[in-house]
Amino acid sequence: MKHRVSFKTYTPDNLARNLTFVNLDDDIPMTSNNNSRHVIMNSNNRERGEHWRTVPRGRNSRMPNRNFKRGQSGSRRLPPLREFNWYRVSIPYGQKYERDFIINTLLNYIAPDVFVPIYKTSATDASFYIDDYKTAVALQNCDYKIKMSDGFKLQVKVKPGFPVYDIDDKLKERLKQAMVKRYVQDTNALNLSKFYLDSDLRSDYFCALFHPVMMMTVLDVVAEHIPNLEALSLEGNKLQNIERLSILTKKFSKLKILYIGDNKIRDIHQLDAIKDLKLEELKLTGNPVCNKYKSRQNDYVSDVRRRFSRLLRLDGTELPRPIVFDMMVEPAIIPSSQRMFVQDAKAKEIASQFLQQYFTIFDSENRQPLLDAYNEHASFSMTINTFNNNKLNGHYLENRNLLRVNDTIRREKFLKQGRLPVVSLISEMPRTRHLLNTFTMDISLVTQTMMFITITGYFQQLNIKEEPIRYFNRTFIIVPEGERYCIRNEQLHISQPSQVQLKELHQQLNQLNAQQTQSEMETLSSTEVVKPIATELYDELKKQMAFTIR
Repeated sequence: MKHRVSFKTYTPDNLARNLTFVNLDDDIPMTSNNNSRHVIMNSNNRERGEHWRTVPRGRNSRMPNRNFKRGQSGSRRLPPLREFNWYRVSIPYGQKYERDFIINTLLNYIAPDVFVPIYKTSATDASFYIDDYKTAVALQNCDYKIKMSDGFKLQVKVKPGFPVYDIDDKLKERLKQAMVKRYVQDTNALNLSKFYLDSDLRSDYFCALFHPVMMMTVLDVVAEHIPNLEALSLEGNKLQNIERLSILTKKFSKLKILYIGDNKIRDIHQLDAIKDLKLEELKLTGNPVCNKYKSRQNDYVSDVRRRFSRLLRLDGTELPRPIVFDMMVEPAIIPSSQRMFVQDAKAKEIASQFLQQYFTIFDSENRQPLLDAYNEHASFSMTINTFNNNKLNGHYLENRNLLRVNDTIRREKFLKQGRLPVVSLISEMPRTRHLLNTFTMDISLVTQTMMFITITGYFQQLNIKEEPIRYFNRTFIIVPEGERYCIRNEQLHISQPSQVQLKELHQQLNQLNAQQTQSEMETLSSTEVVKPIATELYDELKKQMAFTIR
């Protein structure tokens, strides 16, 4: 089902402006008799032979600039602004003018730049807040440059900052009213994009969602009245840190669509805060993180989908349908698990008979008859996973795990070649009892000259008092030899089963024993053991092995 959502739509500022000139340290004024030129000489420059600096002071000469300093003229310099989320613009004595008059005057002066102010007045001053750096610089350059009708030059002071506000019941009520017009009932979607500019709020409140307290307040109000929300837009709210959005998982369990584009999210790992959301659509366009993937679109989709496996739509683009095992949309797509995979009925019969005989001998006290099961030039290697249980090492010494054995000579030593070396190693292994009813068998390749068989299952190790359960995976390549088949190549892997595997095994054996009216087996754990299967049942299973692997 495709979802479509429609959202409703620093230096002090009071520098003296009447400064005629500033005397320099050790400067010596020298004036000619006719007072036609004012000469300033810095004594520090005399010994260096530098020219005297002169300032015309005749009758028709101009006066030094008000910002004249160290003998040099220059224009009035304003403190540079640094980039910030918000700026406070204050107008001293601005209260005596109408709000619209001041705003329109400033807009006309900085055109084509525009701004939407959050306006406040105090006893004598007026102030407002803007969110754009370029506009803030343009307004700063208006200082003392706009002459009002009464001759007053408008002062415009700009500095970083945003207003202080109180969270109270009155604000929460206003938030509810503002959300009514932003909610689309048909799609169960709420549009909170550019919430700080909401026309019903900005005249009295500064509702910036990038502020954690305001974000939590707004989400609390939404959760109280729309707990089953399915789509939410937080676009254009200057969000940098979205860690607080992790609360969405708890408050909106049915949320499937989230728009957080046009914010300031810089790293893909920030999405980890919301990765538990079962999103089907996500919009990130307009965030700095997207610029990192301009030439790596596939990586972008992969990194996002790694966090949201159910995602069907990203930045407005349809994605290939994901394969997730817990999706119940089309359960028939995923086939049920089978204990056997084989396409050739004849191969199934041959493999079943062969393995029945093989494991019957392998679990006996004498494994020497297995000499007839191996080709004269057979190869055999064994690997052991010691991650979960290092005790395996003490019983299986010939561990040819290539991730652990780097020495070439040892690798060759642990690769057994020839019928006799193979069976000699097998005979030295601890005694076992394979749980045949846990076997799976896959025959992935069948030709006239070979058959590729993979067997997995569990066995009990009998040379230890506890008789622990082990998991194994054996791969056989069997080839015809006269009227029989023998093993040309074998690889055996042994590992300690995980708690999940032990639990599944416990359930499987309990079910089997229940069907055969046997007593319920004891609960398996990492240290508990499975009691030996009754001898009668064990012999019967061996006889019926060809029919139990299905």
